[in-house]
Amino acid sequence: MHKYLLLRSLTIILSAFLIIPEQLTAQDLERYSFRSFHMGTQFSVVLYAEDESIAKMASDAAFERVEVLNGIMSDYIEESELNTLSQTSGSSKAVKVSDELFEVLYTAKQISENTNGFFDVTIGPMTRAWRAKRMMPEPQLPDAAELEELMSRVGFRYMILNEDSKTVQLEKENMRLDLGGIAKGYAAEEAVRVIQSFGIRSVLVDAGGDITLGDAPPGRDSWDVAVPKIRRDPSAEHIRLRLSDKTVTTSGDMFQYIEIDGVRYSHIINPKTGIGSTDRFQATVISSNGMYADAFASALTLMNPEDGIALINRIEETEAIIFQNTGEEILEWKSKGFNRYAQSAEH
Repeated sequence: MHKYLLLRSLTIILSAFLIIPEQLTAQDLERYSFRSFHMGTQFSVVLYAEDESIAKMASDAAFERVEVLNGIMSDYIEESELNTLSQTSGSSKAVKVSDELFEVLYTAKQISENTNGFFDVTIGPMTRAWRAKRMMPEPQLPDAAELEELMSRVGFRYMILNEDSKTVQLEKENMRLDLGGIAKGYAAEEAVRVIQSFGIRSVLVDAGGDITLGDAPPGRDSWDVAVPKIRRDPSAEHIRLRLSDKTVTTSGDMFQYIEIDGVRYSHIINPKTGIGSTDRFQATVISSNGMYADAFASALTLMNPEDGIALINRIEETEAIIFQNTGEEILEWKSKGFNRYAQSAEH
């Protein structure tokens, strides 16, 4: 959802053990990989193509598309379309926005409604406040007055969308939108779409932990992705997933958190409290919709796990697993169809 420490860690680890088949397809496809920095994180591309020139052309086009989306959706770039929209908050203006921004905001509001507000892209005032606090030598929690002021400017119901005119109205003054919990899922999916438009079907795009997969590598029926079970120790247990044509995202406080007065707070801020969770949840979501995988993974770390899994069970082509580190044991919840993507656990 929203970050205020380091960049989102790769809590989903593209299996370093990806098996490159001994026999490629009849077209002699080769494996190529490319990296580029966008949206505050590293985008990595793995694809199989006939030669390096077409592979590079496709990956360059994908990175260009991501950079265009960054210019639309960044809350760091002052002149971005997103920030320009935020500046109209409280003006009673319904602002026409680009197709891309409207699509993301429309999906975000649907997810907000489904999660009862645990996912909320109007959380920008809170994330900006936490960014400032993390720069302090000794960060402190916001006091009651500050939290009340921040929460008065947050609420997805104050974001009014008109699907016919593609307009957005932000009803409250000084609202700020933050797409940090959904934009990379959208961008990774768009990058895969661009690469596939070059006739390259077997592709993987890792947007700093939001991994979107096209067709499986030549000679295989899936990609392998390893998800650690909420521990930083690289020798800890993993769940190995076999996936294609899906996005998979993991959110939690494994690497990104802040300690204040001895208490560990997640980088994912709860829109209902203005404070990061202390419950030590980690959620992995698999979906055919990149925005769903990104946003629901964050929301599930804030929700009651039983309620979260019940919600995922009602969403088509979407599965999830949730872990909680209680300090004594690792608890686990999973959706009904999750096991069809999972291999046996590894150590």
